[in-house]
Amino acid sequence: MGRDNIKVQRSKGSRVQGRDPISQLSFPVPCTLYPVPFAKRAASRKGFTLLEVMIAMAILATVLVTVFHSQSQSIAMANESRAMTTLALLAQSRMAEVEGQQNLSTGQTSGKFGDDFPDYSWTVGITQPPGPGSSYLRKIEVTVIHDYYPNRPYKVILYRPITLQQ
Repeated sequence: MGRDNIKVQRSKGSRVQGRDPISQLSFPVPCTLYPVPFAKRAASRKGFTLLEVMIAMAILATVLVTVFHSQSQSIAMANESRAMTTLALLAQSRMAEVEGQQNLSTGQTSGKFGDDFPDYSWTVGITQPPGPGSSYLRKIEVTVIHDYYPNRPYKVILYRPITLQQ
């Protein structure tokens, strides 16, 4: 059967009358005339659809937001940890200065650590503890506060005699 034997008659419109012309063809037929299964069409095309690209972008955006959030949280925690470590060291340093004084009179003093640590301030309170026999003792309480973390003060408390004997 060749190409010359096919006779297709057309009437009004585009309907084909007579025998099915596609079954008589011996050469490849374009996809528009011959229905190809979906799986075969999907396997033969190359590239991505818009929907696939959008889904991939949504997944990528979600992952990136999570990574950036955890990174910023990590930086914030590192800064807070550094501040807490500095609070402890400054409180111990101030306590050592107060502890070295010969006579301790009751009262409260406060100040800043100067240009080396401008964001830190200290308060020293010296009181007589309650109870019998405590007239020879003093309670020294050193509190150091960071300006950015005012709700996280660091306190060091020491009890010692009023005068140091040499």
